[in-house]
Amino acid sequence: MILTICLFTCTVCLIIAYLWIVSHSYGYFKRQGIPGPPYRFFFGHYKDLWSAKSVAKQLQEWTRQYGSIYGLFAGTTPMYVVSDVDFLEKVYIKQFSSFHSRRLPIILRLQTGNKIHLFGATGLRWRRQRHIISPTFSGAKLKLMVPLVNQCIEAMLNKLSDIIDDKNTDINIYKLYKRMTMDVICK
Repeated sequence: MILTICLFTCTVCLIIAYLWIVSHSYGYFKRQGIPGPPYRFFFGHYKDLWSAKSVAKQLQEWTRQYGSIYGLFAGTTPMYVVSDVDFLEKVYIKQFSSFHSRRLPIILRLQTGNKIHLFGATGLRWRRQRHIISPTFSGAKLKLMVPLVNQCIEAMLNKLSDIIDDKNTDINIYKLYKRMTMDVICK
């Protein structure tokens, strides 16, 4: 009998603690003074985003309603949605050491598994990969690539004009664009 009462009491205490932690988490943006759409307990904004025809359009609508910086919940995890370009520039360039990682969407985590790549890496792994790759994409090196990219674009446009001359032909622009991209990468 005492064991049953202890187990019941512990279970009730754990449930109350969990509910308090979750409700405290949902108060995050309110404590920060950040606006945001109303959330659903436990699901956050997942249900709203899943039921929307287009996630991008739903986010645009919320941006119109709540401004360029507002808060969403991925389940019980708070996330900022920022569409202010000047603010993003400050965060990603000037305060990079504080904001060097981002949360990867669940879909990408499931698709990539344990594979290591720049889009899926976080924390120190991401910082190391970025440190290795960044010199390749410096402003000076990108300027050197412009003539090569233009040459590949010209070749694609010539091929496109040849195809257009034959008016009965359908154009698979994706296939042409894929070839042009490979040309740029190979040069």
